[in-house]
Formats: sequence, structure tokens, C-alpha cells
Amino acid sequence: SIRADKENQIFLDKVGVTIYDLEGRPFEVESREAIFKRASNEGQLRGEVHLKGPNDLQLRTQAMDFVEQGHTMVTERPAEIHYAGKYLAWGQQLTVKQNEQQFILDGRANVSTLPEVKPAVSIDSKQLVYDRKQLQLRIEGDARLARGDDHIEADRMVAFLEPDEKSLRFVRALSGVRGEAHAKSKAQGDSLVRFRGDDLAVLMEEGGPNAGREPRTIALEGKQAQPSDKAELQMIGGGETRTLRARRVEGHLNAGVLSTAEGFGGVDLTEVKTGGAVLRHAVGQRAQAGFKPDGQVSSLSLQDNVSYKDPQIEVSGDRGQMNFESGQGDFFGRPVHARSERGEFTGPHLTYDRATGLLHGDNGVQALLNQEQSGALAGSPLAAGEGPVHVDGKEAFLRDKPRSFLFRGDVRAWRGESLLTAATLRGDQLPAPAGGTAPEDRLTASGGVKTLYIPRPEAAGATGATPQKPIEVTSNELVYLSGKGLLTYTGEVRAVQEGRTITCQQLEAALGKDKKVDTMTCTGQAHLVDPQAGRDLQGDRAVYKVKERVIEMYGSPVHMKDKDGNRLQGKHMTYLMDAGRVEVKGDPTAAPPTAPAKPPAPPTPPSVGVRQDRARTERNLLEPEGRLEHRPQPDPAGPRTPGEPG
Repeated sequence: SIRADKENQIFLDKVGVTIYDLEGRPFEVESREAIFKRASNEGQLRGEVHLKGPNDLQLRTQAMDFVEQGHTMVTERPAEIHYAGKYLAWGQQLTVKQNEQQFILDGRANVSTLPEVKPAVSIDSKQLVYDRKQLQLRIEGDARLARGDDHIEADRMVAFLEPDEKSLRFVRALSGVRGEAHAKSKAQGDSLVRFRGDDLAVLMEEGGPNAGREPRTIALEGKQAQPSDKAELQMIGGGETRTLRARRVEGHLNAGVLSTAEGFGGVDLTEVKTGGAVLRHAVGQRAQAGFKPDGQVSSLSLQDNVSYKDPQIEVSGDRGQMNFESGQGDFFGRPVHARSERGEFTGPHLTYDRATGLLHGDNGVQALLNQEQSGALAGSPLAAGEGPVHVDGKEAFLRDKPRSFLFRGDVRAWRGESLLTAATLRGDQLPAPAGGTAPEDRLTASGGVKTLYIPRPEAAGATGATPQKPIEVTSNELVYLSGKGLLTYTGEVRAVQEGRTITCQQLEAALGKDKKVDTMTCTGQAHLVDPQAGRDLQGDRAVYKVKERVIEMYGSPVHMKDKDGNRLQGKHMTYLMDAGRVEVKGDPTAAPPTAPAKPPAPPTPPSVGVRQDRARTERNLLEPEGRLEHRPQPDPAGPRTPGEPG
């Protein structure tokens, strides 16, 4: 049916119309009714409007108007569009501008793939604008782009299509960006990546079977006007959540899963266990991250103002590298600074193993160990000092499980005025001995060992009591056991105090309850030299009672000489350091000899001078100034056995 009115309008029933675009491509349109204005080349289609075009384009609506001299098509009713044999679009109104080649869907617009297409893709917004010349799709107002279980949401988005108009090439989301991506791995299980920011750019794969279907790179930024509002990536899986925050994050993907990422402008990574416990926290100005197939972070490299923290340790430096699978970290700086419950450590390079708590430093390490955590060191000769223990060395190892430490290379440890130096210094926490309840600490030093410590005052706690002069001990090796409270020096041992020197092969220093030395026992060619008093004593064993300032010398026999060349010997000599005198005794452990009793012959009474010298000889006293009072006199009792008390 065809009718016309006086205004030259043509009315058609059950009409089919062919429309050509500017490129000459035909569009076939059918409807129940049509009105055509010949003068303006405008018209209307009403009732079951169906349009077919190139690339399997089909449009269905109940009303369509041709305006602007036929160059613009507008639907007054909701429109449904099928495209490329795989997409279905829907909107409350459709506008097609032929000259600009623009397609505009308004009001709850939606584009989705057909049910048979996998994975499913959909776009939702208040308005969709497709610019065919630019191959550009604008998604305005509450935009949402979904692919399978993954989705992006933003205030608006812009997408560019491939020339065949069947797949995406580039997507950008702006303002209020948020979304999530799911990853599935047979080996690692499922994981989830959530993201948030103000600007997201996604570049899709260009070639291969996933061209236009899988993202290749992403760039996520926070708000430019609010530096504190950073972009955020949150990786969830394996009972842990890792959150990466930065001003800008750039990521590279493989099969739709993040493989590497870079962060700029203040990077912050937090790892939290299910339940909220913080496992570790790392900060830097720049970062490079590697990801496992399940989307979880596997490694992280940080630069500039780096800091790392977990329940066991805090580290800061210029650069840091962390392996989340092995739990190991490398830190570099000038210097790197580490702090744990055991103390503080600095050096140019530190490595840390989270599983064992092992901290390793090289190229020069300085440590500050807390007194209660330094174990064997706190009970060593350094116990006389106050506060934390300082340790320097070229290389250091500190372990928490089991607790131990090792310093190598020009090691120097001190607290207050107390000092210990060696080539190697090692401390270990040993299991509790049989019958014991507490673990035991062992300290071992070797290679040019030297200790310097201050004994307790002569009268501990007395008013006006002053400390003794330092005791310096050198040896080849040193071993300390906290359970026994014993320090053992071996190999060319030399102990010096106030100019007095004791040398031997082994020296054992027993500690009191206050961890200060009570006695020092020197065995193996014990030799005491006091240059100031002119004394020289040699024996098998020397016992120095530090508090009493008394040295007991034992031997078979003990030999003594003074600065004048006078000599004396006995099995036991006591050197009173403050009085400067020596008492010569017999062997205190020897039993007196037994003999039949018989009346002795009456001796000839000695002269007064002889009797005085005899009394001095029986006491065997040497005065402080070193003058030998004993002069040999004829003994009326006859010759004596060497070494016999006389």
C-alpha cells in the first residue's frame, strides 16, 4: 500500500527499504509502516522495524526516525542490535549518525556476547558511543566491562577496536576505577587480583589466538590531585593477601595473568595472613615485582628509601630484593640498617632468610646486640660492661632458629670499657644439658683472641670502692659455656694487669653470679712476671683470686727470683699483689712423713743473729721492695730434702 498527501508525504505499509551509507554499503530495512518526506528526505518507520547491514549487523526496534535529511536514524523505543555474529547490544534509545558513522545507545545500554561465545564479554553503562571511523567505543556513566569472571568498573571508559571490529585493541578506564581478575593454576590453585585507581589503560594482545581477547600490558594510576590516593593491586590466594600500592603501576600479562609489574612514586607492599596478622611490609620509591602463575607475587625489587618489616626484623637501605617463595631478601645501602629483638645491624650488604631468621652481612658489619639477647656475649668477659654489646667484623651471620651468631674477619666486640677481639667469634644456644631446664650458651673465639675487662671493686658495694685496673688476656682460642660459668683460653695465653703478666698454655676464668670473674686458673708452664716489684715466678699452675688480688702458684717446685738475682723455690707460693710480698709454703695437699719417735740431740743454741735469720727463713717472707731477707746459715739440724718446708 502506498499513499501520498498534499504535503508530498508518502505512506507505505509492510515496507522494505534499502539505505546506502557514504561508502555505498547497503542497509536493508523492513517495518509494518513507513512515512517518507520527499522534500526533506526524512521519514519514520513504525512497527517491528528490522535493519540488516554489513558484518552481520541486525537491528530490531518498534520505531525509527530518519532526521537531518536522512543522515541520522533515531529509535524512539528500546533497540536491540546483533553484530558480527557474536555480540548483542541493547539500549533504551539508538541514534545512528551516518555522516560521522557514529552509533549511540542511551539509557541502560548493554553490549554482551551471545551465549555460545566463551568467555562471555559484556559492557554496561548509561551511554555507549561507537565511532566507526575511529574504531572507538566510548562507555559513559557507571561503566562496567566484564570478561568471564573478570571485570573493570569506572565512571567512563574508552575502547579501541581492531580493524575487523570484532575484538578490542586498547581500553582505558577513567575516574573511580576498580575491578578484579581471577587466575586458575593446576599447580597453585585459584587466586584473585583486585585493583583500584583513577586511571587504567589496558593494551590487548595483537597477534595469535588471543589477539584482542587477552590483555598484554596494563597501567594503573592514582589520583593526580591527591598523591596519597594511590593505585592499588590486591593479590589474594593461598591464605594470604598481598596489597601493592603506588602512584603508578605498570604490569605485563601472560595468558591474562600478571607476570611482572613495576611501581613508581612511592611503592608500598603489605602481606597479610587470613585473620589479619601482618606477615611483612615493604616500602620503596620504585619497585619491580614478579608473579607466579596463580597471580601471586613471587619476587619484589625495591629502589630508593627502601624499608622492610616482618615480625622478626626491620631493614632499611637503598635497594632491596625479596623472594616470596624462598623467604630470602637482599638489601644494599650506604649503609643497610637492620633491627630485631636481638639488636641492630648495619653494613653495605645484608641478606635475610625469613624461614630461619638468618641474617648475613658482608663487606664490613657493625652490630649492636641487646644484653638480654646477646647470649654468650653477655656472659663473656664483656659482662663487666653496661648496656648493649657492640660487635664489628668483616662478615656476620645471625640466626634465630636455632639462635646463633658468627662474626669473621677483624672481629671487635665491646661493652663499656670491656673488649673482645678475634679473627672469628661464634655464639650458639645449645639444648639444655641432661637434668637441666634452660638452654646453654656457648661462645667460641679463635685467631688472635684478646679480651679486656674490668674486675669488680676490691670490696664490692663498699663506700668509696674503686674498680681494679683492666685485665687483658690474649690467646689463640677462647671458649665460654654459660652453664658452667667458665671461660677457657688456650694456646699461648697471656694475662696482663697493672704491668703484671701471667703466661701459660691454658687459662680458665670462673665467673660469679654477677657474671664477673672470680678466679683465673692458669695451667701449663705458668709464669708470673711483676716488673715493678721485680718478681718472677714459674710453676705448673697459677690461681688468681681476682677479688682478693692474690695469686697462688703451684709446682714441683715453684721457682722465684727477684730483680737482684736471688732465687727461691717451693711447692706452693702465695703472691699478695697489693702488699707486694710472696709467701712460700709446702704442698698443702701432701701428708707429713711418719718416722719412729726418738729423742733428738740437743742442738747448739744459735747466736741471736742466726736465730733472727732462722725465724725469717721459716716464714719465708719477701718484703715489697724486693729485698731478700733470707741468707743461708749453717743448719744444726742437718741438710734437708729439696722442697721440704724449711
